[in-house]
Amino acid sequence: MHFTICITVFVLAVFISVLFSKFLNDGYTEKLYSQKIDGVASQLRWLGDQVAGVDFMMNDSSNSLSAQTDDLAASLDGRVIILKSNYKIIKDTHTDFQDKFFINDDILDIMNGKEERIVKEEGDYIEIMTPIYSAGKDQKQVFGAVIATVPRDDLIAASTEMEQRRNMLLVAFIIFGFAFAVVLSYFLTKDLRKIQKDVDFIASGHEDESIAEIGFYEIRKIVSRFNEILGRMQVLEDSRKEFVSNVSHELKTPMTSMKVLADSLLQQGDQVPAELYREFMSDMVAEIDRENVIISDLLSLVKLDKKASRMEITRVDINELVQIIMKRLKPLAAQRNIEFVFESFRSVTAEIDEVKLTLALSNLIENGIKYNKDNGWVRVSVNRDHKYFYIRVEDSGVGIPDDCQDRVFDRFYRVDKARSRETGGTGLGLAIAHNAVLMHRGRIKLYSKLGEGTTFVVCIPLKYNA
Repeated sequence: MHFTICITVFVLAVFISVLFSKFLNDGYTEKLYSQKIDGVASQLRWLGDQVAGVDFMMNDSSNSLSAQTDDLAASLDGRVIILKSNYKIIKDTHTDFQDKFFINDDILDIMNGKEERIVKEEGDYIEIMTPIYSAGKDQKQVFGAVIATVPRDDLIAASTEMEQRRNMLLVAFIIFGFAFAVVLSYFLTKDLRKIQKDVDFIASGHEDESIAEIGFYEIRKIVSRFNEILGRMQVLEDSRKEFVSNVSHELKTPMTSMKVLADSLLQQGDQVPAELYREFMSDMVAEIDRENVIISDLLSLVKLDKKASRMEITRVDINELVQIIMKRLKPLAAQRNIEFVFESFRSVTAEIDEVKLTLALSNLIENGIKYNKDNGWVRVSVNRDHKYFYIRVEDSGVGIPDDCQDRVFDRFYRVDKARSRETGGTGLGLAIAHNAVLMHRGRIKLYSKLGEGTTFVVCIPLKYNA
């Protein structure tokens, strides 16, 4: 980037310098040309007034206009011709066409009063024509014309000198532009180099570091966002470590219990009473069942991984689906005399993955039963608008503390670990539900108050957008 900025600024400086010098040179040349033409034309008009004043008597002893004309031609280093209205040459400083007649289109335009001045360029010379007006009151009556042919040597010399100065100035500007580009690019990329150094430091393994927010506003915003990403990555890394630790612990606990039970049986040898043997074997079966539940939930969570899972979308009657799930879980609610209520505000048909959404809703409703009070209630309602459908799961259970609500969707997180183990929970149910809803491009919200119950609201688009 340093090199790119340097080259860009340098090229821009050279372009501006060349453009400026060209305009300066062209303007100076044009100004010199205009000044020369105006000066010669002014002298020709003066000469024409003098000639008209003596009625074209150029060789009269009473005036010296012929000599003055010669002097003017000499001062211009050119040639002066004076014509009468009958196109006869009464004065030619080169005497080539003295007393002869001269006519062309430009002379006709001058004599007819169509032009105040005609300027023509022929090679290294400039030809200037001006009319001679009468000396009386009628100033617009043309009585003749004055023609001057002057060289362009002085203009060419002045233009060449100006061009040399322009080139010198251009070289100075280019050198200055290069120096300016180097310095500017250095200062513009100084903060970026610092950020690059910090990024390299983090990339080398210093995960707990962050990047200093310095430089322009846009750079600070980018760095701020990058630091947010680093923070999220750190949270994900901590979550991953915690998840691995929890998985290890959850899988190891039933195995440890079974080993203790088996060792106890082995230590007692052949004298183990049948009742104790059956009790220990029942406990081992319970631990195996518990291990199986954990593994099943883990497999479900893996299947709901966005990268690994494939959505099987079909049009499903949501009202019927919720009723089937509640019918399946009704015996579990009946064990604790929990009232099951279903409310359908509108008929809903949506494009969903039936298996995944069933898994999500089953976990939400089952949680409402498990973490409820005896003789409590669970209400499930279905509604929709023009774009989304909504499933609301409310319970009269124990509720969730405010400081735990942000983490309930984390894997293996339990609000009350003792109660979760009593109810057979693995801490994966809400994580599974959350992932399933996200895969449907939906969202899930939690409302809860400790001791008063919990409400989950699932919002999913009626049409699935892949």
